[in-house]
Amino acid sequence: MKVQDIPCRTILNPTGGFLGEGFTHSINLYRGCALGNTLCGVYCYAQWNSFHLQGRRWGSFLDVKERVLDAYRTQYDRLKHPKSGEAKPIHIFMSSVTEPYPPQERTTRRTRRLLEDMIARPPDSLVIQTHTPMVTEDLPVLLKLNEQCRLHINITVETDRAKWPRPFQPHAHSPESRIHALRTLRAAGLHTVATVSPLLPLNNPWQFATDLEASCDRAILDHYLLGDGSQDGKRTKQTALPQLLSDTGFHEWNTLEKFEEIVGIFKEVFREVTRVGVSQEGFNAKR
Repeated sequence: MKVQDIPCRTILNPTGGFLGEGFTHSINLYRGCALGNTLCGVYCYAQWNSFHLQGRRWGSFLDVKERVLDAYRTQYDRLKHPKSGEAKPIHIFMSSVTEPYPPQERTTRRTRRLLEDMIARPPDSLVIQTHTPMVTEDLPVLLKLNEQCRLHINITVETDRAKWPRPFQPHAHSPESRIHALRTLRAAGLHTVATVSPLLPLNNPWQFATDLEASCDRAILDHYLLGDGSQDGKRTKQTALPQLLSDTGFHEWNTLEKFEEIVGIFKEVFREVTRVGVSQEGFNAKR
């Protein structure tokens, strides 16, 4: 994998489309993804962003943005301390097209340093969306930031299946490790959300829902036919995922009928309607 630094002039990007109703800005501290050759890389919709790819293969590169603190401070001050007019709201979704905790984060610390900086310049709300349990390593910073803004930690757990048949790629991080991370963060007093997105085949839907109910405050379920940012899952249909599901005996998981069945199970297990969100409405739910 090629890792390189790239310049960054702005880091707060106005949202629209899928995230436009619940957020004012997104933040992506990296471009590309170090997890692109694992299971989540099979279905990731960001792999079709030609601006990010620039002719490169998804999973072969990671661009690390430079001077993100300067960019954040400048944009934040313009929004919250304008020379004229009223301060603007800042509701951030981090990250929308990349992983905020790739393995390289342990050396680059782009995410941690920005979170530390946010303690002095807090947004009104912040959602951290990650596919890894590494977020727990920033727990001391997150606890401080939680005192300054509405903070939610979203961790993707799209399945309970630890192993997948070939030619599926293996997990970057096991479902068990991610559920444990949710439980750790929740026990520390942080608001946690399990994002079952996109829903992949489950071994035991009832047990999976029960395990998540005990580990997080909310769950959001999504299906590629609903939530990959294109009509009828057009982006995901360009990937190998739908055919792989059919070829390995999981064809029914390509259907919204199966998805609705699993949503029904989650609503029954979680009991409170507000604890289970679905697709775009679930991600944009007012906090």
